Amino acid sequence: MHILYDHQMFAIQKVGGISRIFIELMREFSQNSDCFIHWYRGIKTDDYDISEYRHRLKRYWSIPNLLFKLVNLDREYINRSLFKYFIQTFDRQYDIYHPSYYDATFLEIAKSKKLAVTICDMIPEKILSGNPQLASKFKNVVESKKILARQADIIFAISESTKKDVVDILQIEPEKIQVTYLASRIKDFPLAELPEPCRNKPYFLYVGTRSKYKNFELVMQAFAIEPQLSNNFNLVCFGGSSDFLEPEIEFIEKYHMRENFIYLRGDDSLLKTLYSNALALLYPSRYEGFGLPPLEAMECQCPVICCSTSSLPEVVGDAATFVDPDSAEDLATAMQKIVGDLEYRSSAIAKGSQQASLFTWEKSARQTLDGYRSVI
Repeated sequence: MHILYDHQMFAIQKVGGISRIFIELMREFSQNSDCFIHWYRGIKTDDYDISEYRHRLKRYWSIPNLLFKLVNLDREYINRSLFKYFIQTFDRQYDIYHPSYYDATFLEIAKSKKLAVTICDMIPEKILSGNPQLASKFKNVVESKKILARQADIIFAISESTKKDVVDILQIEPEKIQVTYLASRIKDFPLAELPEPCRNKPYFLYVGTRSKYKNFELVMQAFAIEPQLSNNFNLVCFGGSSDFLEPEIEFIEKYHMRENFIYLRGDDSLLKTLYSNALALLYPSRYEGFGLPPLEAMECQCPVICCSTSSLPEVVGDAATFVDPDSAEDLATAMQKIVGDLEYRSSAIAKGSQQASLFTWEKSARQTLDGYRSVI
């Protein structure tokens, strides 16, 4: 089976959930003698190390980003042109084309026998449609996703919740959609040194972006209404697109909590360390396509406090403490319980480890390969 992967998401993300899926699929498939991987990585902007399995790829083109840093060239045009040439230099038709993102114009270039598409969430369609500025920004993505979904021979959704959204919003027949869960390799990374700001007080952890639907304001409100939290604990925010924004700073300063809120970025080793030392992961998101941070936290024996929304119950099972997404009081109570009740905390950690063991990239790759074979 000759499988074609492209550069799309790797030209956008240094690291991230979508690109990670393809990195892990290629890692697993490259060990299968029936799979021949053809990857046009393009102008390299991502930070993934594939040295472990690079030699097992059938064909692989990557162009160092350094070549373009000092030259004003249209990278998108170059990537498209070289991707077309990459395909033309293969002497047969690919069995499966599995694009790493939603540019439907690549379909005419690839001309594979079958098309597989992964849909991670329906955030632009469900969450951002009410914001005219953001809706305009994601208009092309939304339209391309719709085209790809309708032309796909098989669609991989990363949760039952996402599958339902694809069926409801894109009007795709459910039989064409296969649920294939994500997994985590965070346990494979070495621990980093715990940063100095995290040593002063015990801390709760928040991971990822703080977009509106992520419901970060609930965390700030919980600290504000419960003096026992702000007096005794800190909140470490890891990752996302930026440090605290002006409205967030104004809120935490209003309640004299500026020293309680710490922002950090870093690699997976640092993230593993933060999970391993945190009192709990706070994840009050209203919508997720999957929800990788709760899975990573459970792997690192970090209790999870989240909302019972969208895909999160599928990920955490009965291992998490669920809270009302509209109740800061509910979140504050859950935080105090996870700290004050050691038996409850130990039970949550044990359940989390058991739940996390259900998700592996080996299983995800096997299900994906079964999906490929079902349409060939």
